[in-house]
Amino acid sequence: MSEPTIITLLRHGEVEAEGWAFRGSTDIPLSERGWSQMRAAASGFDGFDHIATSPLQRCKLFAREFSEQSKRELITLDAMAEMDFGDWENRSFDEISGSDNEVLQQFWESPVGIQPPNGEAFDDFSQRVISCWQEWIKRDVGQNRLLVAHGGVIRVLLAHTLNMPMSALWRLHLPYASCSQISLFAGHQPRLLFINREVQS
Repeated sequence: MSEPTIITLLRHGEVEAEGWAFRGSTDIPLSERGWSQMRAAASGFDGFDHIATSPLQRCKLFAREFSEQSKRELITLDAMAEMDFGDWENRSFDEISGSDNEVLQQFWESPVGIQPPNGEAFDDFSQRVISCWQEWIKRDVGQNRLLVAHGGVIRVLLAHTLNMPMSALWRLHLPYASCSQISLFAGHQPRLLFINREVQS
């Protein structure tokens, strides 16, 4: 009998920046606390057969460290990068005004069909993430895997797995360095084993 594929989704830790802002395509590093959060999360991990990461350094540098320590190959999945927020990058809610503010409110109510000015359309973002996921899970069925990625990416993957409408995406709360886990078994529906297992630090 074949074994299920178990995939742990780890969101990156706190980043080196002041205050909250849209930081999707901005390649910002982890803060010291962010590194501590991720190392604490990893201390509870079992062995992985396979490790993958977003190309952005707030994910990739930790994933590289962890893969070296666990002596497992690391692959970079470029399509698992966070959404590009265009003119909203590095701006807070309060800093976005005028006509952009109306689009922002629509995005916050439901991202479906919304595109930040000069940014990536949410529908394109979600499709590239799901397409990458579908290709990745075809490889080496029956393994225990880790994907280090972003809040937006993981929300899309959880919504896709649970057959949730993408319009409900923001109902999923995913703190820094939180873990979720999915089981994929041929002939059965995907199962969410847990969500939002948060490391306190």
